[in-house]
Amino acid sequence: MRGKTVAGKVTWEELKQELMELDKEKLVELVNMWVRNYWTNQNYWMMIVERDFGFENAGRIDGEVWENTGKAQAYRLKKLLGLGDDTQALATVLKYCAAQWVNAGFEWEFLEVGPKKVVMRVNKCPMGTYRGEKGLPLLPCKLGSPPLYIAIAKAVNENFQVRCLHAHPDPPIEGVMCEWEFVLEDERGG
Repeated sequence: MRGKTVAGKVTWEELKQELMELDKEKLVELVNMWVRNYWTNQNYWMMIVERDFGFENAGRIDGEVWENTGKAQAYRLKKLLGLGDDTQALATVLKYCAAQWVNAGFEWEFLEVGPKKVVMRVNKCPMGTYRGEKGLPLLPCKLGSPPLYIAIAKAVNENFQVRCLHAHPDPPIEGVMCEWEFVLEDERGG
C-alpha cells in the first residue's frame, strides 16, 4: 500500500492507483473479501426482511432485487470483458457474477458448455447453508431464482431460454441445491 491515509477527499482515481499498486495475490484476496461481505449483507438483509415482513414477502422482494442485480452484473461483465453473445459468453458471465464465487460459499459446476446449451449445477450455496444452520426453511428457489437467471441470460443474448431443472421446493437431491439449463435458440425460435 502506498503511504498512509490522510484527511481529505477520497477519489476513485486515487483509490484505483492504490489498488493497482497492490500485488496480484493481495488484490485477489481483497476482491474475495468484498464478495464474502456481499453475501454477508445478503444473508442479513434477507433475515431482517423476513423477520419484519414475513417469508413470502421477503422471497418476493429478494427475487425482484436479484433480477435487477443479475441484469446489471451481466451487462457490466459483458461490456468490461468484451464478450460476445454466445454460450461461451454466458458461461463466462455466470462464472464471474458475484453470485457464483466459490470462496463466498458456493460449490457449483458446469455440467455442459456446448455451442447451443449451458447446464449449471449448484451443489451448495451460502443462503441455503446459512438457513440450514439457523433451522430456517429453504427459499423456494424454483420460484424465486428464474428471474435472476433469465435476466443474466437475456443480458447476454435475448435468444437464451432458461429452464430450472431442479430447485427447492422440488424433492431434495443429495448434494444438489439447484440445476439450470440455458439454451440458445436461433432468432426463428428453434
